[in-house]
Amino acid sequence: MPSSVSKKVPADFALKPLPSKKGIPPGARHVARTLLHFAADGAAVAGSYYIAYRLRFDWDWLTRTVPVTGGATPWAVYHQMLHVVVPMWLMIFWYSSRLYTNHWMTFADRFLQVFKGCLLGAVATMVATYVYERLQYSRLMLACVWPVSVLLVSIGQFLVLWLDDWMSLHEAARPVLLIGGDTVADEVTKRIASRHPGAGIYRLADLPPGAALAGLLRDRPVSELILLDSSLPRARVLDAAETCETMGVAFKMVPDLLELRLGEIQMDASLGLPSYRIQHTSLTKRNFLAKRTFDIAFSLLVLTATAAFWAVVAILIKLDSKGPVLYKQKRYGMKGRVFDAYKFRTMVADAEARIEAVKGLDGGQGAFFKAKNDPRVTSVGRFLRRFSLDEFPQFINVLRGEMSVVGPRPLAVTTGEKEKLEQDFGPTARKRMNILPGITGLWQVSGRSDVDSAQRFALDMFYIEHWSLGLDLEIILRTIPAMVMARGAY
Repeated sequence: MPSSVSKKVPADFALKPLPSKKGIPPGARHVARTLLHFAADGAAVAGSYYIAYRLRFDWDWLTRTVPVTGGATPWAVYHQMLHVVVPMWLMIFWYSSRLYTNHWMTFADRFLQVFKGCLLGAVATMVATYVYERLQYSRLMLACVWPVSVLLVSIGQFLVLWLDDWMSLHEAARPVLLIGGDTVADEVTKRIASRHPGAGIYRLADLPPGAALAGLLRDRPVSELILLDSSLPRARVLDAAETCETMGVAFKMVPDLLELRLGEIQMDASLGLPSYRIQHTSLTKRNFLAKRTFDIAFSLLVLTATAAFWAVVAILIKLDSKGPVLYKQKRYGMKGRVFDAYKFRTMVADAEARIEAVKGLDGGQGAFFKAKNDPRVTSVGRFLRRFSLDEFPQFINVLRGEMSVVGPRPLAVTTGEKEKLEQDFGPTARKRMNILPGITGLWQVSGRSDVDSAQRFALDMFYIEHWSLGLDLEIILRTIPAMVMARGAY
């Protein structure tokens, strides 16, 4: 992050007023972004219906394959329908896909929400047309709207976000004051800087007492004060909040519990009062079902599409060295359950018995043992490992429910990885087993075996705490170039 964005507060913080910055007011930027989304998405939906109409009635291949019966309904009828359909779609985007209320989704998450919103919009439109049976709407034409709309709405969404990035550079964002916190302060700083690059971010270690805080805010006005130390006495926190209200400064408080549970804190309204709850690092039943459904569909697709290639790999393994084609190794799965993980054999048949002789070759990688230039690796195995092709039989483990496509790598039972991990990171290491282990993961696309043990563990924990289908999709897409480049593979 540029040093001009995030600054430690100097000793004379309260003495030198900040120069006023002219530009787009933050509120105006928000309104402009929302209006642009409405306009772009509305145009994309209307355009999708027009393109689908032309495809259905003017594309020779489609009309020959599925002949039009009863004559083509004039475009004017569909055009009239758009007066109801477009607002309906925009409501779906707002309430179901949260495209206008959650502006900070990742690229993959936003695409999935567009995909979902367009599907719901297309289905809702088809259902609604049955009410008007006197009009002969083409069901095939209405079905064609969905894939076209996914493309057009996605383009519109990212075009508006590109314009929003430009507006952020010209935004008259007032500075923010962070008080307390270390790890959390760094995280808050990154998030504010990514959303409001022009905002100054100042940090104080301690909360000044009442009169001193009022003077500080008077001399160095900020848009909001974010308190990151919830261990302060309640009276002192309330006094600071009242001071901020008097000075016209927004007051926010982030519990320092985030130091330990970043990504696990959730707001809970079940008591009728504002409260926090700990969302443990494991998937909810609904999320687990969504992830499991995706795993099965994706695994079946991969295994079907690549079956012939793996037959060739099996023959090469048998010709290269003695031993079975597939290698089974005991691994720790979800909740510590042990299972047999499948891989194409890349080592000599007695590799497990010779592990003590090569443990010194791992270069001090810590809990995750993998030796570079391992003499046990065969010629074909070295090629398979270089491009991670030896992992593909684990799609069988995915179908059996023992693994997921994306997740932390399963720890080997016999190499002492689990024990070393708990020794290095304490009880927190157990959270790594709260979800199914994966074939690929965040650290695999961030350097693979060149990433040290602490970094791997941190990336695994980040994935568990921030899981989404969008993140899974992003990791899968990043896995392909990581395999081709073969960086950190051995």
